[in-house]
Parts: sequence; structure tokens; C-alpha cells
Amino acid sequence: MDLKEMDMSLKAIFKADPDFCPACGAILSLPKSGMTVTCKVCKYSICFGDLIGQETSYHIDFVPLGTYLTKIVADEEKDKLGQMDNERECSKCGNVGMSYTTMQLRSADEGQTIFYICPKCKHREVENS
Repeated sequence: MDLKEMDMSLKAIFKADPDFCPACGAILSLPKSGMTVTCKVCKYSICFGDLIGQETSYHIDFVPLGTYLTKIVADEEKDKLGQMDNERECSKCGNVGMSYTTMQLRSADEGQTIFYICPKCKHREVENS
């Protein structure tokens, strides 16, 4: 099968984005001269004339700034709290569910240190595991 036959069979199978090679999917770079674009990966060639008249469309969705900022603040608050242990009870207020973070403060052959924070009263507890 020569390149012309391959070109016809590929067009029958699927429609490729004009920026990509229809044979291998590589990004096509513009030539420095001439009227053909040649794929640097598989050497497939396409004439500029085949690209004339093709349309490209796109759609942009804008998120209202207030919605975006509210999400950022909520995510920052969630990050401050860390992971949640839904079974641990706060020794100060009795709230069930404490957030925690872990750190390796002692030598590598010892356990890690777990820092718990109550989301209700902000009481802090430390546990060496």
C-alpha cells in the first residue's frame, strides 16, 4: 500500500485533528519551506491544500470569581485540618472526630508522632506511636 492509498484509507477510518499526524498521532510541525507537512516520526506527508477550509472550534466556561474564591477558602480550611479520624474523641469537649497530621520527629527506628486537632474546640493532642 503506497502513501496515497494509506491516506485514503485513514480518512475513511477516522478524522484526525489537523495538528496531529493521522497515521501515528504525533504532533505535526510546520515546514520551513514547501507545501507539504511531513511527520517526523512516521514520515507521513499531508499537503497544505488538504488543511484549507477546516474549521476549529472551542468553548470557554467562566467560573464566577465568588464561587472560585469560596472554594479556595474551603480547601484551605480543609488542608489546615488535615486527615480525619472519625472515631477519636476529644478529651476536652467530647467531640467525636479529630483531624490529624503525622511527623517523624524521633529517630527512624522509632514510631511517628501524631498531632490531633479537634475541629470543634481546636484542642490539640499529641500521641507517639
